[in-house]
Amino acid sequence: MSGRLLGIVWSERFREISFSHPMIRDVSKQRISKFKEMVSKIEDVIFISPEPSSYNDLLEVHEESLLNKIKEVSSLDHIGFLDSGDTVHYPGMFDDVLLVSGSTLTAISMSKFFEYVYIPLGGFHHATRSKSMGFCPINDVNLGLSRLLKRGEKVALVDVDAHHGNGIEEMFYSRFVLKINVFAYDGSFFPGTGDPSRRGEGEGSWCNYNVGMPLGAGDDSFEEALRLLKLVEDFKPTYLIVVAGVDGHKDDGLRSLSLTSRSYNSLGIKIGNLARRIGAKVISYGGGGYGPGSALSMFSFVQGLREVKVEEEVKTEDEEKRKYVKKLVDSFFESFTCGLKQ
Repeated sequence: MSGRLLGIVWSERFREISFSHPMIRDVSKQRISKFKEMVSKIEDVIFISPEPSSYNDLLEVHEESLLNKIKEVSSLDHIGFLDSGDTVHYPGMFDDVLLVSGSTLTAISMSKFFEYVYIPLGGFHHATRSKSMGFCPINDVNLGLSRLLKRGEKVALVDVDAHHGNGIEEMFYSRFVLKINVFAYDGSFFPGTGDPSRRGEGEGSWCNYNVGMPLGAGDDSFEEALRLLKLVEDFKPTYLIVVAGVDGHKDDGLRSLSLTSRSYNSLGIKIGNLARRIGAKVISYGGGGYGPGSALSMFSFVQGLREVKVEEEVKTEDEEKRKYVKKLVDSFFESFTCGLKQ
C-alpha cells in the first residue's frame, strides 16, 4: 500500500436505492450491499457520509422540467417508469436522487483530504440535460465534471462500462475535458451512441475518444483499450474522474462483454499509478453491474487503487477482437492533440 488515502462515500441508504428495471433491481441492490461487506474488511479505508445536494445544484446540469417531473412522480404511491421502460420511479425517490448527486459533491469536497474517493452507488452517465434514460434519472458524473471545471480544475474522464456514456458526451463534447470511453459497441447496442469517429468539437476538439469494443470482447481486448491511459498522462489533469462500471463482467445479467474481475483490478492499478505520477486526485464511481461477479469486480477495482493485485478468475481472451481494439487504439494515438496547444 502506498500510504495514499482512499475514502469511500457510503450511506446505509445505498443498500435500498436502485433506479433499474424491476427485473434486476434486487440484483443491483445486492451488489452494493455485498461490496460494502467485502470492503469493510479493509482496515485502511475511511468511509465518508454524503450530504444530499440541493435542487439548485442539479439545475447546473439538468433542465427544470426534468427535475420537476422527477419530483412529481416521487410523490406518487406506485412504481412506474421515467422513460420508455428502463428507469424506475418510486415513492420518495427524489430524496434518493438528491443523495446520489450529493455524494458527488461530497466526494469533491472531501478530495482535499483524500487522493482517491470512490462512490459505489454512482456513475449515472446516460441521463441527458432533459431526459432520464438507461437506469439513470439524473447524471451525477456531469454534475461532478461541471463543478470541477467551475473551480478551474483541469479534468480528464475515463468511463469504463458495458454501455457508452452518452449523457456525458452530449454535455461535454465541445468542452475542454479529455474523455475516454471504453464500452461494448456494434452500432446499435444500447444506447446506440459511441461512434469512434466522434472526436469532439470547439474547445473539445480531439478530446473525445470512443473505444467501442466488439460484443463479447475479453480481458485481452480491455488491456489494449487501457493503453489509451497514456493520453491522460500526456494531458496531465488535476482531477481524474473514473466511471468503473462492472456490467462488462462475463456473468452480468445484461451480458455484452466477457471481462473478469482481473480487468477491473488492472484498471484500478493503472489509474492509481497514473494518478501518483501526475499528481492528480481521483474520484471514481461503481457504475452499472447486474450479476454475481459485480461486487467482486468493484472490490477488485478498489484493491487495484490500493496497489493490491487480485487474480481470482481465469483471464478471458479473443485474439480477433483484441486485434480490432489494438488497431482502433493505435489510430487514436496518431490523432491526439487535446490540450497540447492550450
